[in-house]
Amino acid sequence: MLILLLAGWAAAQETAAPPEIRAVVPEPSPTASPLRVIGLVQSKFTNTDIATTNPFLDGQVIGPLGGINQTTISDEDIATYTEWRVAAFFTWTPAVLSGRASLTAALESDFAFGDRSYGTGGNTGGGFGADMVNLQTRRLHATFKPLIGDDPLTVHVGLQFLPDGAYDPTAAAPDDLFRSGGRLMFFGSEATGISAYGQVRDDWGTRLHYRAGAFTLWESGLGEPDDVTLYLADAVFHPAQAMNLGLHLWYLRDRGLGGAGGAFGSGITSTLSELQGGAKLDFREDGETAQPDTNADLFWVGAEAGYDHSLTQGALGATGMGFLNLGSFRPADREATDVRGLLLDGEVRFRYARGKGSVARAEAMFTTADTPGGDYTGTIGGNSYGLVGALNTTHGSLILFPDPFAINRYVSVVHDPSFGGQGVLGLSSSIGFDPIPNRLTTQVGVSHARSGGEHIGTEINGRIVGSPLLFLNTGLYGGAVLGTDLPATPWTLYAGLDWVMF
Repeated sequence: MLILLLAGWAAAQETAAPPEIRAVVPEPSPTASPLRVIGLVQSKFTNTDIATTNPFLDGQVIGPLGGINQTTISDEDIATYTEWRVAAFFTWTPAVLSGRASLTAALESDFAFGDRSYGTGGNTGGGFGADMVNLQTRRLHATFKPLIGDDPLTVHVGLQFLPDGAYDPTAAAPDDLFRSGGRLMFFGSEATGISAYGQVRDDWGTRLHYRAGAFTLWESGLGEPDDVTLYLADAVFHPAQAMNLGLHLWYLRDRGLGGAGGAFGSGITSTLSELQGGAKLDFREDGETAQPDTNADLFWVGAEAGYDHSLTQGALGATGMGFLNLGSFRPADREATDVRGLLLDGEVRFRYARGKGSVARAEAMFTTADTPGGDYTGTIGGNSYGLVGALNTTHGSLILFPDPFAINRYVSVVHDPSFGGQGVLGLSSSIGFDPIPNRLTTQVGVSHARSGGEHIGTEINGRIVGSPLLFLNTGLYGGAVLGTDLPATPWTLYAGLDWVMF
């Protein structure tokens, strides 16, 4: 998941105009190719006591351990497998348009070595003989740069990455996405719509980043008003060097009646939400087997503050954010249920030695719990509406919280910040050191989660990662979660390769 965002960012750096270009866009060099291509190769060789027992879900396993994805944890059954992913990002910028318009497409194929062949299906096709149809569309959008005065504006139309903040994902650095806005804990996936990202600049630099967007998450019927649509407005102010102050307002209009999204459904009453560890409300009365048709109007109101969130200005960085979930659910022939939830997150990082990995960090995340009867007081995010609908990237965990470097086996103990509506307090910390600055990184970490005062689990993890070539990382990762109520102690050990190529 994370490596796809890094590849997209790298692709953007090839095509984004440098910051000094304002109202005038120079003609492209006659020798410059209008086609830019960025490739991604990712592989993991894994040993773990986490296995799946459902062949229908074996191509892509997502969600909480022991949940309806039918994962098992056993000391006697050790799973060993190799996963593989290849993706390519293509951006065509016609020279005749002076860089003001481009078309971007991204395609991906991933599977586990030996997965079945001679058929049709996602995330399979690595068996002997190959010949499996396995190609996914990750991006397909047009980009326009209309240039309003000196302040750059970028408009994307089509299938694009949907972040939960004000920074343009095609031009921002990774930390701008991971440590700003909702930190991808609410929305962090592909969606189809239109978005406009802009900046306001003066002689001091960039004073404001902003975003406005509208997306159709599900189109249930072309002739019916039964869609799920999302509208977003975000602004991040920079009153001083390295400081961020942000405001966010999002509105989701759900008229899909809980039936959109294929086999798993979509929305807060859907199997899709439960599959990914999100909340699942049950509005059925005694004797009913089907959920009533349910509409929803949901709001997210957020604020953030940060200092040097990317650690580019000094040794210390800090971020904090809070989001209110508001709105209502309206099941047919039932009383409406109001929504009142809260998510808080704060992180501090300190670079104490040379090298990008020589950083000590600590983070805390808190979500409110739903109480029986009355209003829904938990949180809601994209995991109730898409697969995968949201990411949680900065905690450093491998199993307690979902590993952002996962390929097809994306499972964890606490998979969604709402923790199934039960609320969670998550604490994580790590310290890394580069024996060879920017070439070799070692890191150890610990994560802890509680819900309602009860212990969920504590993870201890470590990794050693080398960078033998530019944008090529190879490493050994391992972790175990202690104190869970699962049948055995979940653990994983894997060797990984991540290569972004130009």
